[in-house]
Amino acid sequence: MLIKISAWFFAMLMPFVTVLNGISIDIPGAENAVEIVYDFANEKAGSAAGTVTLEASVNGGYEIYWGTDDSEKLSVDLDGYTVYYSELAEIDVKNGKGSADIHEFTAIPENAETVLAYKAGVKVGTYEIPESKLADNGKELYSFGILSDVHFNRYNMSLTGDDACLTFPNALNFLEKFDVSVVGISGDISADGERNAFEKYNSIASNYDFPVYTCTGNHDVNDDFTLKNWQELINSGVYGEKKNDGVKNVADNGLDFVYAPDSANGDVFIFLSQYQWDYNRPESRILDDEQLDWLEAQLEKYKDTTVYLFFHTFLNNPVEGEEPKMGEGNLLNNKGHHYDLPFTEGCPDEVRFEEMMDKYENVVFFNGHSHWAYDMQELNPNLNIADYDGEYATMIHVSSVSSPRRTQANLDDTTEHYMRSSEGMVATVYEDCIVFTACEFLKGELLSYATYVVER
Repeated sequence: MLIKISAWFFAMLMPFVTVLNGISIDIPGAENAVEIVYDFANEKAGSAAGTVTLEASVNGGYEIYWGTDDSEKLSVDLDGYTVYYSELAEIDVKNGKGSADIHEFTAIPENAETVLAYKAGVKVGTYEIPESKLADNGKELYSFGILSDVHFNRYNMSLTGDDACLTFPNALNFLEKFDVSVVGISGDISADGERNAFEKYNSIASNYDFPVYTCTGNHDVNDDFTLKNWQELINSGVYGEKKNDGVKNVADNGLDFVYAPDSANGDVFIFLSQYQWDYNRPESRILDDEQLDWLEAQLEKYKDTTVYLFFHTFLNNPVEGEEPKMGEGNLLNNKGHHYDLPFTEGCPDEVRFEEMMDKYENVVFFNGHSHWAYDMQELNPNLNIADYDGEYATMIHVSSVSSPRRTQANLDDTTEHYMRSSEGMVATVYEDCIVFTACEFLKGELLSYATYVVER
């Protein structure tokens, strides 16, 4: 009963939160007080990459938003309530000028036609996006949701005694509004692989018309894990004799599988589970040889289509000579603080997995694990998405649905944001591109600074 009440509560609260997010004040004459200059890095329609510069007579902090053709903050209508896009960037103006670099993968959302500057809630500048840069992605083929690090039984600040009993159904309710055909999760459903966590997951995930599939994470294969519990309660319709439409291949280990529904237009989803919690030793392994053989066979089979690979643990930066901790999925601040459980470099499974990510550039690899909130991109531009100059598969970090983490430049620890933040993504697939839009589920907000476009 508590789970149902919680989901209802957030569903009712979301419209009020999103309305408040859209409130701004119009003051006569203020709208043209700031000049906005947008120097785009390329000529691709729908690409926001470049530099935004503000010239203003008043120094201080400003926020940049996407706007509509009538210079209102950009929003989307989801089943009767309005969801706004967050700020694209924050700019500190000093001596009359300030600028912000926009990440190379950042997308201009469809229906965005202006860029707006705000100071203290007042609109102070408007820039009209050139027609050649407007997003025109064509017909939507399908959409899917992306989550990670649900962690039933790990965080307990809510009325239910288990935060995930609130955050997980709330995220699924939000994604349902986008008519997703499937929700994929990059693992860590539980705290320690306990059956009770899997039961909670099953009781919620089974309430939706779309399948909710996941791989294991390091927490799932911890002390209390049994394959029997996983197969009974997780990924319904995958492991039994009667399989859901679209389940094409289940590995002999009873964990890994391929999902290729008709709705995916020929694209495939692969869920690859690590089999143990093992990091930072010379002999560490989180994938065995049989799994890697199976994965390579699937990637070769589907090399001519888009493959969405869900696996929990991220690679270190694969570029020789670069700081390993500043790759996708991680960050390193000036105090040396970082997440210390990446795929262990140089171990046989890591070497072979990286080789596959190098060879099969048609792969989009979703990973979680570190919980870094999307706005931590400010400490590492590669944190949320990277393909390392097109030399590797596209790798995408998935923040935690239950406890995003943040740190600061001069902080030598991490702040957990359970019950104050809940993040994930929705992917919208078109013929020529995929748009990944980060979501803040508790606020009911789309994150402009973490909305990315990838060519297919």
